[in-house]
Amino acid sequence: MKIALELLIIFSLVTALIFLFLSGYSRNKRMKNRMKEFLPTTQMEEINHPQEKRPSFFKRFFLSVANIFKNVQFSESTQKILLEAGSKLKPEEFFALRILVPAGSGIIAGFIGLPWYLITIIVIFGFIIPINIMKQKRRIRLARVNIQLIEVLGTMANSMRAGFSFMQAMQLVGKEIPDPLGPEFDRVVRQAALGVPIDDVFEELVKRLPNKELDVVVRAILAQRKSGGNLAELLETMEETIRGRVRILEELNTLTAQGRMSSWIITLLPVALGLYLGLLNWEYFSPMFHHPLGWMMIFVGAIADIIGWVIIQKIIRIEV
Repeated sequence: MKIALELLIIFSLVTALIFLFLSGYSRNKRMKNRMKEFLPTTQMEEINHPQEKRPSFFKRFFLSVANIFKNVQFSESTQKILLEAGSKLKPEEFFALRILVPAGSGIIAGFIGLPWYLITIIVIFGFIIPINIMKQKRRIRLARVNIQLIEVLGTMANSMRAGFSFMQAMQLVGKEIPDPLGPEFDRVVRQAALGVPIDDVFEELVKRLPNKELDVVVRAILAQRKSGGNLAELLETMEETIRGRVRILEELNTLTAQGRMSSWIITLLPVALGLYLGLLNWEYFSPMFHHPLGWMMIFVGAIADIIGWVIIQKIIRIEV
């Protein structure tokens, strides 16, 4: 019972620290975006760089650890996750974060006096949690693309019917639409203004935001620019098509909600039952951790639990 309580306290502390770090970062980012929207550029430069403040000790320590891995060649999957998640972290900084989180968690667990196997589990979870948070951030960011794309196409079609050019319509989208499509379209406009071919610019846009609907829209726009035609009418047609696809996806999410909830309940039920028994009567539950048969039962149960969760996820995942 004591070990379970200590493990629960460690997990809660690590989760709270990560939450505070991410919430503070997002709050500062929102504040800077609001200030950038309402203040002139010169005032923003004075606010952001008043006297070139020296970074805090923790930031300097974090950057010094990240510089150790500066010349390391990271995998394309890591760079792709950071790019698609819209993170400002460099690959070496993200890897340093994945090193510092489990190291700090392991040190805290060691000071508390937890057994070595619990410290090992905490360190493994500390290494996995940052990448899972980044993947979740990427999933949420890409999920917003479909909803925003309907608004983007409608805005561009109405702007072009009012006399705007294609690039002016994209510039308007970059100013009016929030992340992710707004800043990405603004980046497209700036790259095109620097002389980068429009085909290459749109190809990079699809790489940064891998979305099927966005890819179809980009291909259609590039084909229309080569063959000619009424672009405003084409945008309105694509808007109606994507609106129908989004409606179907929402209906599927509603129909599969029960399956998703069942997968989590069935997966977490053995874990919750084990915690309940451990907290209620540790003398009764302790043989599971001290006897080879108990280790085997925990291992087999964990593997079966994971396989069941994967199978249910495969059943409820429907491609549209």
